[in-house]
Amino acid sequence: MAEENNNDAFIDTDKLIFGIGQVQQITGVSGRQLRYWEEQGYIHSLSQKKGAAREYSMHTLFFIFHVSRFLEQGFTLQAAVDKAKQLDQQLPVLRQFLKSQLQGVSTDADKSLIDFGYLDESHTKRVYGVIEDGKTAFKIEEVHGE
Repeated sequence: MAEENNNDAFIDTDKLIFGIGQVQQITGVSGRQLRYWEEQGYIHSLSQKKGAAREYSMHTLFFIFHVSRFLEQGFTLQAAVDKAKQLDQQLPVLRQFLKSQLQGVSTDADKSLIDFGYLDESHTKRVYGVIEDGKTAFKIEEVHGE
């Protein structure tokens, strides 16, 4: 696998904007619920002009999705928001790790490999994530004369 790390492959999600209708369609949350959550301070739409439809960032769309998912699992609205906030704090850490470590992905009919790069600074072993038959695992391989 290529050793080159191309971080440009990640989309700048701050530039993805969704209208309230799209958010309803994607998340299944009604416009009435969205407005209520906004009134309660749980979510925030982007600054809007007088009379314009509400718009939400990709970040807020994901937050809404997670709140909705936790509500479906039986949590109260406040507990669902709290759990979504906790998840929201973890996602940037995961994104930073993947952005800096991801070296490439290869797939074939029965197996996919995610190249996480070298195990350490000695550059003698590489770490791979393996997905095969719906199961995931890690694999460490010795590097021979790259």
